[in-house]
Amino acid sequence: MGKKRTPDAERDLVKELAAARILRESLKDFGDDEDLIRDTVEGETDLHEAIAAVIHSMDEDQIIVDGIAVRIDALKARLDAAKDRIGRKRALIEQAMTIGEIKTLRLPEVTLTVSSTPRTVDVTDETLIPSRFWKPKDPTLDRAALTEALKGGEEIEGARLDNGGIKLTIRRQ
Repeated sequence: MGKKRTPDAERDLVKELAAARILRESLKDFGDDEDLIRDTVEGETDLHEAIAAVIHSMDEDQIIVDGIAVRIDALKARLDAAKDRIGRKRALIEQAMTIGEIKTLRLPEVTLTVSSTPRTVDVTDETLIPSRFWKPKDPTLDRAALTEALKGGEEIEGARLDNGGIKLTIRRQ
């Protein structure tokens, strides 16, 4: 025969069984984790066992999260390296076309064009730029007006026109 339970022990057991049932029912919302529900929780009647099963499942999920994070870091490093290679290859093409004095190169899959870029303002010290080049609404530099003034031959302390540059345009057919 079994032990006689006290009313407090029976209430505790009823509470634990209710909590275990609620835990199982709540876990059914994790429709994408059917293994958790089927293999670890549905068969458990004891609340402590059910919680231990959920903890075990969380540990397995953490292993997946950690593994994916490591893989993402590795892929980000590969992504950055690939972007760097693209930039360096683009610069090599630009350099070769410039040295070869080729303005446009038509290939079956792409047309390459080397063109000069317009001179732009190179602000060396914003604090020295006269107030007329600042937009009154909010204190931002009116770069367009500053560029026009510099192109017009005006000397403005704190700014100068750079030497322009070369730009490679790639259009895909």
